[in-house]
Amino acid sequence: MAIRFGTSGWRAVISDEFTFSNVKRVAQAIAEFIKSTGGSQVIVARDTRFMTERYAQIVSEVMAGNGIKVLMPENPTPTPVVSFAIRSLELSGGINITASHNPPEYCGIKFNPSNGAPAAPDTTKKIEDIIDKIKPDKIHAMSLSRASNEGLFEIIDPKPQYIKALSEIVDFERIKAGGLRVICDLLYGAAINYLDELCQNLCADCNVVHNYRNAYFGGDRPEPDEDRLREYSTLVRDGGWDIVIATDGDADRFGIMDDTGSYVKPNEIIALLAHHLYVNKNMIGPVARSISTSHAVDAVASEFNQASLETPVGFKYLANMILSENAVIAGEESGGLSIQNHIPEKDGILACLLVLEMLAYEQKPLSAIRKDFQEKYGAFYNTRIDIAMESMDQKREMLKHFAELDSFCGMKIVDHDNIDGFRYLFEEAGSWLLIRESGTEPVLRIYVESKSKEVFQRMISSVRELSRRFAST
Repeated sequence: MAIRFGTSGWRAVISDEFTFSNVKRVAQAIAEFIKSTGGSQVIVARDTRFMTERYAQIVSEVMAGNGIKVLMPENPTPTPVVSFAIRSLELSGGINITASHNPPEYCGIKFNPSNGAPAAPDTTKKIEDIIDKIKPDKIHAMSLSRASNEGLFEIIDPKPQYIKALSEIVDFERIKAGGLRVICDLLYGAAINYLDELCQNLCADCNVVHNYRNAYFGGDRPEPDEDRLREYSTLVRDGGWDIVIATDGDADRFGIMDDTGSYVKPNEIIALLAHHLYVNKNMIGPVARSISTSHAVDAVASEFNQASLETPVGFKYLANMILSENAVIAGEESGGLSIQNHIPEKDGILACLLVLEMLAYEQKPLSAIRKDFQEKYGAFYNTRIDIAMESMDQKREMLKHFAELDSFCGMKIVDHDNIDGFRYLFEEAGSWLLIRESGTEPVLRIYVESKSKEVFQRMISSVRELSRRFAST
């Protein structure tokens, strides 16, 4: 069976493709890659999913069997903390057993090399090639008790240094002075004992929700999106809460709801935080976004005479903008961001703290900050539509249709590219459309944006009509 890495690691259904034997194959391939780079130490961590302790043990045994020392946190660990540990401890890489925001029946393996960033495509291609050649009798393993005796296994706690690093880039004292009332939903994930403890220390009042392990994530995918946070809408308004903050299964994504009980899309949060970092933190440098992310952050960068850098979808590309271009903020519409002088990896904990910091600086509700932003930069209407196709033929036909567009909704195309899928820019109201295949799920993703609400709604209607047409063929 061929094992392939998507936009962020390898993910598969537990007991289907995500089996002990396949985990061993992937671990052996990563070990061989690490040794080929001269590496000798890794961190192996896990999230709160079913059986992650056992999978982490298997990976660690294979690493040790290949002479690579394993540092393992005792408790579930956020992906950004893995990235931080790689960099702060100068490790050869890190492995997190996680399927991030995917449904509970999935598990996965994320690999970050020595720079702490998500593995780049050339790296994952090398690992995939190694996997294809691995035979069961070529997998080396060592028990953890023996590995410990031989100095190849050690339990560590990366949390204190990570929290200290956050305190150096986020103004904790200002957040404390803000007197914020916060609902913090951990979605049963790896941010437990991280984001909840921070909020309890920094906020005047904190209602922590889902801060215990549930491998089924309450019966839903651990993604802090609009559907998952909707349950708080009335509670926020009636209870006088300032904000809802949330993170996904491995705490690399964030979700935000404002004081009116309205969900705030990551597209908008990225732009708001860019403005905050320029104005309140006096940071200097470009912004970076994925091709699927709102151009609102471009407008902010332009206001401060800074460049806006664009990448394909996947934080592995945005990571380079932090490392090589010193981007003030790098973000993607799916809810991931990081900032200058931090890790080159998505950090949902950081994102939530930055929003709290912004509220404390502005001394006004998030709904008012959003209104101020729109008055200054204009409105940006955007959404993503996920379309599950029942057959490969349907998917091919729909992609073929979009590949051959000469107009859309009566709008003239002024530019197009296939950097990542098929993207079209239109002459009307800064509108654009992108269609691409998901790198982690069996769906087509269609993104649309316009500065005109009427045009935006027209584009949405056309996309939905097309999806119905191709679904029926």
